[in-house]
Amino acid sequence: MTTITAPAINTPQFIQSVDDSIRIIETYFKNFESLTKSEEWNEILISGTAALEAARKSGRPQDEAKIYVQLTSAAFYLGDYDQALVYANRCHELSEKFEDPALFVRALYLESAVHRATAGKNGEQASYMRAVQVAEEALTVYQMKGIDNSSLQGKVYFNLGAAHADNPEGDLVKAGVAYAKALQCYTLAHATDDLIRTSIRLGKVYLLQKRYDLTQKVINEVRPQIETERLAMHVDYLEAQLKIAVDDVDEAIKIAKTGLVRAQALGAKEDESRFISLLQKIY
Repeated sequence: MTTITAPAINTPQFIQSVDDSIRIIETYFKNFESLTKSEEWNEILISGTAALEAARKSGRPQDEAKIYVQLTSAAFYLGDYDQALVYANRCHELSEKFEDPALFVRALYLESAVHRATAGKNGEQASYMRAVQVAEEALTVYQMKGIDNSSLQGKVYFNLGAAHADNPEGDLVKAGVAYAKALQCYTLAHATDDLIRTSIRLGKVYLLQKRYDLTQKVINEVRPQIETERLAMHVDYLEAQLKIAVDDVDEAIKIAKTGLVRAQALGAKEDESRFISLLQKIY
């Protein structure tokens, strides 16, 4: 696991004025989408750290909080959950008093995701329960503040569903309900990748419920729509698990090996470990 303590990273820019700060922040935001699409997470962390310094020095807490949200996601994808939680907590602190509560909700669902991922590594029920609690808090804030953002609402429901589903002792019915609501939100938002990601998650719920025909149906529906290697990797993992469940070992090995190659190419260390463990289980 790559450990990155972002505030300590040396930044290439020397900030001399407010104009310099604004330029650094704007450049970071301008490049963020393309860096995300190419999954340049380390580059996001490095340039984001410079942008954070600029936001602090120029007194731009809204920008600072937004950057922390983005760095949380980058650290999460790199599997550095400790650092991701630091970022999410800092965004939480900054955004809790903002007039626009959207960033606060984002900070909360990201906190939930980090607690869930941490629980997956340490197996502690307290971490799983904390993931559920924080996701529920995010949903409560969303509803009480009257936010109208289907994509944001979908992410809250998605993380609530995942908090239930990833827990070996979790409630799969509640997970399924939350995922179904997330799908409704993403449909309204025309968020194709999020729809696919949530459908794969729902397929895993069906798998755990031994409803194998529904899991296969999900896989067949999403495969033709996938345009990113990360989503392809996720559906590979689900399908390999399904093939193991129905005793199609040869196909399970073939699909798992394909997924492992994708994970290695993406630098997705946690996913790589999952595929290796799955293959070891088969052999």
